[in-house]
Amino acid sequence: MKDLRTFEIDIIALKLGSHSFTFKLDNEFFAYFKEHQNGFIEKGDCNAEVILEKNEQLIRATFIIDGTVELVCDRSLDEFDYEVDVEEIILYKYSEEERELTEEIVLITRRTPSINVGELLYEFLMLDIPMKKLHPRFWDEEDGYSDDYSDDYSDDYAESEDLDNLDDEESDKKSSRDAKKINFIYSSQTDKKEDKKNSNKADSSSEEEKIDPRWSILKNLKNNQN
Repeated sequence: MKDLRTFEIDIIALKLGSHSFTFKLDNEFFAYFKEHQNGFIEKGDCNAEVILEKNEQLIRATFIIDGTVELVCDRSLDEFDYEVDVEEIILYKYSEEERELTEEIVLITRRTPSINVGELLYEFLMLDIPMKKLHPRFWDEEDGYSDDYSDDYSDDYAESEDLDNLDDEESDKKSSRDAKKINFIYSSQTDKKEDKKNSNKADSSSEEEKIDPRWSILKNLKNNQN
């Protein structure tokens, strides 16, 4: 693929109403962005549908992508197929000038002949891929409670089995202490999560770009569009 002409949609000739366009995102598509935008997706097999709903004020574009892309596991370096399921919306509003107003709103004129959806399709795919790419065999390890919390909870549960051997007074005291301990563990975990969430909100976007390689690629796409 030498360019993205196959992803050009002639909008000036479209009648009012809904129109559907389908595209194939194959290895050739990903090779183009690997060469021109330094993308890290090299292979994939996806189907894309772009639905344009045109009225007097704007064109509402719905992007639907499903299929698989080949990724490399960050832990084992094994290749694996990752399923993508994307649905995004862009509004093309008529104006006196052509420019991107926000990430979801693009201004076009009534004389704009066409729109190219190739870079948008690739951008939406990039955003659907997780920052941490793990082979499916590692997914279970990422779910559930942390090991430390699980161990604490398991110990507390084991200790509760011994309550039956205590007299009523000692049992009530121990139950109260255990309840406080579990509540403390839960609160500590919650506080840590809240602190982490607040810390993440305070981080600058530049640090986020430095960690996630996808943002530098998407930044290049934006620059090319401008």
